[in-house]
Amino acid sequence: MAYVKCKIWSFSDEINHQKARYEAMKADHEYHAVKALIDTTSNENFISESLANKLGKKYSNHYKNKKVKNSLGTIECLELSFQYKGKDRLVGSSDEVLNDFEVIEKPKADLILGMQWLWLREVKIDIRRGGIRIYGNFIPFYSNETSFDFSH
Repeated sequence: MAYVKCKIWSFSDEINHQKARYEAMKADHEYHAVKALIDTTSNENFISESLANKLGKKYSNHYKNKKVKNSLGTIECLELSFQYKGKDRLVGSSDEVLNDFEVIEKPKADLILGMQWLWLREVKIDIRRGGIRIYGNFIPFYSNETSFDFSH
Protein backbone atom coordinates (compact mmCIF):
# COMPACT_ATOMS: atom_id res chain seq x y z
CA MET A 1 0.00 0.00 0.00
CA ALA A 2 1.20 3.49 -0.81
CA TYR A 3 0.42 6.63 1.16
CA VAL A 4 1.00 10.32 0.53
CA LYS A 5 0.75 13.15 3.00
CA CYS A 6 -1.72 15.92 2.36
CA LYS A 7 -3.67 18.67 4.08
CA ILE A 8 -7.42 19.14 4.13
CA TRP A 9 -8.35 22.83 4.30
CA SER A 10 -11.48 24.27 5.90
CA PHE A 11 -12.17 27.35 3.81
CA SER A 12 -15.28 29.39 4.55
CA ASP A 13 -17.63 30.58 1.81
CA GLU A 14 -15.96 34.02 1.91
CA ILE A 15 -12.64 32.46 0.84
CA ASN A 16 -13.91 31.30 -2.53
CA HIS A 17 -11.20 32.40 -5.01
CA GLN A 18 -7.84 30.70 -5.57
CA LYS A 19 -5.86 33.84 -4.69
CA ALA A 20 -7.77 34.30 -1.41
CA ARG A 21 -7.22 30.64 -0.55
CA TYR A 22 -3.46 30.88 -1.09
CA GLU A 23 -3.37 34.03 1.06
CA ALA A 24 -5.28 32.17 3.80
CA MET A 25 -2.84 29.27 3.55
CA LYS A 26 0.11 31.64 3.97
CA ALA A 27 -1.62 33.11 7.04
CA ASP A 28 -1.74 29.62 8.61
CA HIS A 29 -5.46 29.02 8.03
CA GLU A 30 -6.99 25.96 9.72
CA TYR A 31 -6.14 22.61 8.13
CA HIS A 32 -5.90 18.94 9.04
CA ALA A 33 -2.80 17.00 8.00
CA VAL A 34 -3.50 13.40 7.01
CA LYS A 35 -1.91 10.36 5.45
CA ALA A 36 -3.93 9.43 2.34
CA LEU A 37 -3.97 5.94 0.85
CA ILE A 38 -3.60 5.70 -2.93
CA ASP A 39 -6.06 2.95 -3.89
CA THR A 40 -5.97 1.96 -7.55
CA THR A 41 -8.50 -0.84 -6.88
CA SER A 42 -11.36 1.46 -5.88
CA ASN A 43 -13.64 3.64 -7.99
CA GLU A 44 -14.76 5.48 -4.85
CA ASN A 45 -13.03 7.91 -2.48
CA PHE A 46 -13.41 7.32 1.25
CA ILE A 47 -13.03 9.29 4.45
CA SER A 48 -13.25 7.87 7.95
CA GLU A 49 -16.22 8.82 10.08
CA SER A 50 -13.86 10.10 12.79
CA LEU A 51 -11.99 12.41 10.36
CA ALA A 52 -15.25 13.66 8.81
CA ASN A 53 -16.53 14.51 12.29
CA LYS A 54 -13.22 16.18 13.21
CA LEU A 55 -13.48 18.33 10.07
CA GLY A 56 -17.05 19.26 11.00
CA LYS A 57 -18.23 18.20 7.54
CA LYS A 58 -21.94 17.50 7.22
CA TYR A 59 -23.20 14.32 5.62
CA SER A 60 -26.55 12.66 5.83
CA ASN A 61 -28.17 9.33 5.11
CA HIS A 62 -30.17 10.54 2.13
CA TYR A 63 -26.89 10.94 0.20
CA LYS A 64 -25.92 7.31 0.78
CA ASN A 65 -24.21 5.68 -2.14
CA LYS A 66 -26.07 2.47 -2.93
CA LYS A 67 -22.91 0.96 -4.45
CA VAL A 68 -21.11 1.23 -1.09
CA LYS A 69 -22.90 -0.98 1.44
CA ASN A 70 -21.48 0.52 4.62
CA SER A 71 -21.61 4.19 3.55
CA LEU A 72 -22.83 6.55 6.27
CA GLY A 73 -23.27 9.35 3.74
CA THR A 74 -21.33 11.48 1.28
CA ILE A 75 -19.14 14.53 1.75
CA GLU A 76 -18.82 16.70 -1.33
CA CYS A 77 -15.53 18.16 -2.50
CA LEU A 78 -12.67 18.31 0.00
CA GLU A 79 -10.03 21.00 -0.53
CA LEU A 80 -6.72 19.10 -0.54
CA SER A 81 -3.17 20.34 -0.88
CA PHE A 82 0.14 18.54 -1.36
CA GLN A 83 3.67 19.74 -0.72
CA TYR A 84 5.62 20.46 -3.89
CA LYS A 85 9.07 22.03 -3.65
CA GLY A 86 8.39 23.06 -0.06
CA LYS A 87 5.08 24.81 -0.76
CA ASP A 88 1.51 23.68 -0.34
CA ARG A 89 -0.30 23.42 -3.67
CA LEU A 90 -4.07 23.10 -3.81
CA VAL A 91 -5.45 20.43 -6.09
CA GLY A 92 -8.39 21.75 -8.07
CA SER A 93 -11.87 20.37 -7.48
CA SER A 94 -13.48 20.95 -10.85
CA ASP A 95 -15.77 17.91 -11.03
CA GLU A 96 -17.76 17.55 -7.84
CA VAL A 97 -19.01 14.01 -8.50
CA LEU A 98 -15.48 12.63 -8.79
CA ASN A 99 -14.47 14.60 -5.69
CA ASP A 100 -17.12 13.12 -3.39
CA PHE A 101 -15.95 11.08 -0.42
CA GLU A 102 -17.99 8.26 1.07
CA VAL A 103 -18.00 8.37 4.86
CA ILE A 104 -17.12 4.94 6.26
CA GLU A 105 -16.86 3.97 9.92
CA LYS A 106 -13.46 2.26 9.73
CA PRO A 107 -11.78 2.31 6.28
CA LYS A 108 -8.18 1.14 5.67
CA ALA A 109 -7.00 4.76 6.14
CA ASP A 110 -8.53 8.08 7.25
CA LEU A 111 -8.55 9.26 3.62
CA ILE A 112 -8.56 7.03 0.54
CA LEU A 113 -8.08 8.44 -2.96
CA GLY A 114 -9.68 6.18 -5.56
CA MET A 115 -9.23 5.82 -9.30
CA GLN A 116 -11.64 8.57 -10.35
CA TRP A 117 -9.95 11.12 -8.08
CA LEU A 118 -6.54 10.02 -9.38
CA TRP A 119 -7.69 10.10 -13.03
CA LEU A 120 -9.17 13.59 -12.71
CA ARG A 121 -5.77 14.90 -11.54
CA GLU A 122 -3.78 13.03 -14.17
CA VAL A 123 -1.90 11.08 -11.48
CA LYS A 124 1.01 8.97 -12.60
CA ILE A 125 2.69 6.51 -10.24
CA ASP A 126 6.48 6.88 -10.28
CA ILE A 127 7.79 3.65 -8.77
CA ARG A 128 11.42 4.43 -9.53
CA ARG A 129 11.35 7.67 -7.50
CA GLY A 130 8.85 6.36 -4.92
CA GLY A 131 5.90 8.69 -5.35
CA ILE A 132 3.18 10.02 -7.59
CA ARG A 133 2.92 12.90 -10.01
CA ILE A 134 -0.13 15.15 -9.84
CA TYR A 135 -0.35 17.41 -12.89
CA GLY A 136 3.36 16.65 -13.37
CA ASN A 137 4.39 17.67 -9.83
CA PHE A 138 6.19 14.92 -7.88
CA ILE A 139 4.75 13.98 -4.46
CA PRO A 140 6.81 11.36 -2.56
CA PHE A 141 5.17 8.39 -0.88
CA TYR A 142 4.85 8.72 2.87
CA SER A 143 7.13 6.49 4.92
CA ASN A 144 7.57 6.13 8.66
CA GLU A 145 10.95 7.85 8.30
CA THR A 146 9.30 10.89 6.70
CA SER A 147 8.88 13.72 9.16
CA PHE A 148 5.40 15.16 9.05
CA ASP A 149 3.43 17.16 11.56
CA PHE A 150 -0.06 15.67 11.96
CA SER A 151 -0.92 17.91 14.90
CA HIS A 152 -2.15 21.21 13.38
